[in-house]
Amino acid sequence: SFEMIPEYLQSNPFIRTGYRHGLTFKDCLISLFYLNNESVNVWSHTFGAILFIYFFFRDIYMGKALPLLISSTDYYIILFYTISVIICMVCSIAFHLFGCMSSRAFADFLKLDLCGIGFGILGCYLCGLHLAFECYRTWRIRYETIIIGIMFIAVIYYIHGVKQYITRNIHVTLFVIISLLGLLPASHWYYLHGGWSNYHVQYFFPKLFILYGILAIGALTYLTKFPERFFPGYFDILLASHQIWHFSVLAAFIWWYQNGIELLQYYITHPCNAQF
Repeated sequence: SFEMIPEYLQSNPFIRTGYRHGLTFKDCLISLFYLNNESVNVWSHTFGAILFIYFFFRDIYMGKALPLLISSTDYYIILFYTISVIICMVCSIAFHLFGCMSSRAFADFLKLDLCGIGFGILGCYLCGLHLAFECYRTWRIRYETIIIGIMFIAVIYYIHGVKQYITRNIHVTLFVIISLLGLLPASHWYYLHGGWSNYHVQYFFPKLFILYGILAIGALTYLTKFPERFFPGYFDILLASHQIWHFSVLAAFIWWYQNGIELLQYYITHPCNAQF
């Protein structure tokens, strides 16, 4: 129960039961196969990692997406995005599975988890910028350089600045802010393509806001601890705010991947020199 666990695990007083603490590495692995309040967190991102490994073999290794790739750079960008999502999922699994061993393990795996999230965000940005600015390569390079610099600083901060879980709302808020910075190049992309009168804009621009909507649902539930805040003890195992956050992150990654592939298909039939 919440009262019986050490302070470093007491991040959410509305989750009352189902905790693990003081487990060995082997015991943590065994806990994969019985219900606890981290089970859904672990298995949701295990499913996510397996799904993107499948995407890798289907679209990249087996070559299903290769006919859509205009250049070798496209290949490496899609590859990087796929790998970045897998890394994000694996880091999340490691934290939620092994963070209960000790306070030191908790802090180390929390840093790993946060760095994994950063890596996933970087993959989303580079994939989105590369495909969106396919016809404006100078701007693409500028924006990619900026986001790489921002994420490098963020990761250094997470490695050296993370002390305990109770400050994680600050870290998640920072990630939300970094994600919202994507509206700046998106607005620029909107302008470069002539605004809403362009069919390309009408079709793809709303998809970006669907992505932000998916992430907003997850972030708001996580930060407000809804629904368990209003029903303490009722969502200890299933549908807690952190679990909803996990599902929204995975849904956002899948949505971004599918629309990236669709954008590649668009450029096959609408090359840059034909559009502008």
